[in-house]
Order: sequence, then C-alpha cells, then structure tokens
Amino acid sequence: SFTGADRNKRGLFEEASGGTLFLDEISETTPALQVKLLRALQEGEIRRVGDNHPVKVSGRLVAATNKGLASLVKEGKFRDDLFYRLKVFPIEIPPLRQRTEDILPLAEHFLRKAKKKIGGKAARFSPQAAEAVKAYAWPGNVRELEHAVERMMLIATGTSIMPDDLPPEIQESSPPASQKPAAATLENLE
Repeated sequence: SFTGADRNKRGLFEEASGGTLFLDEISETTPALQVKLLRALQEGEIRRVGDNHPVKVSGRLVAATNKGLASLVKEGKFRDDLFYRLKVFPIEIPPLRQRTEDILPLAEHFLRKAKKKIGGKAARFSPQAAEAVKAYAWPGNVRELEHAVERMMLIATGTSIMPDDLPPEIQESSPPASQKPAAATLENLE
C-alpha cells in the first residue's frame, strides 16, 4: 500500500510513450533503478507499481550526466549493459573553459533572464567585465555562470555590469594589473 494506491497512475515512461523522456544525471541512479531502466529499454514495457500486467511503451530516451559513464562502468558503479544500451548516439558537450566563444553569449542570455526575474538596471556587460567573464575557467560550468550573472544583476547599480559587480573569484582570476580591485575594506565590500 502506498499514497495514491486507490487509483491507477501513469509513470514517466508511460507518459512519455510516443515521445521523448529526458533523464538527467543518469550516473546517479541506483543499481536497482538501472536494472529497471534496462528492462524497460530492452523489452519496451514497464509494470506499474502494484500491477501484474505489463504496459507497452515506446519512444526516445535522452540521458544526461556530468560524469564519464565509461569510467563508472570500469569502476563497477554503472551497469555496462545499460551503458551500451544508452550509447546509441552520444553527444559530448565540452565544459565552458574549452569553448570560450560560448561564454559571453550565454552570460548575455542569463543577464536578460535575470533582468526579467529579479529586475535591475543592467542590460549589458562593460568591455572589462566581459573580458573577465570570458577569462574565468567556470569550474561549475553553465550553472555557475547563470548564478554568477544573477548575483551580478543583484549587485549592479548602473545599466552595465562593471568589473566591481563581478563575484570575487572572477575578479581575482585574471584582472589586468591596471584593473585590480581596491583592497577589500568594509566600505568597498558594501
């Protein structure tokens, strides 16, 4: 018995049947869930919780991860049969630090998004701030970039994001000598 057991409820595979199901962070699935995913992919059917009859499903599965599944297979942390079942058409997207030409367009997109969400005056990056944003390594990738831009929008007081509006780690990563931020006094931080 479980909550909602008084009626049939369609699961994700059933809802996506005939379409596309996106599974994010597939590398984080438990071994038990990996078995169920493999069975659903191989047999084209699922069983609802508490049901004895299989339900046919078909569609496309797109899975994403920020970890190398091949290395997880070698370590015994991900099923090799599921890995090869998923590896029909792998697309590897390099991290931002390897595709610097994408950083500023993404940052500008996130700036427009933050302006709608938060408000604020800033509508562009100053040339110095843009250079600093492009020069930063972005170890947290796109998520870090998005949240950093939101922070910039919260701090910015003018119509452009200025170097002083950047998070400290970006300011410290590669500011030109002539653009080094002032000493971190309480007044400057405020």
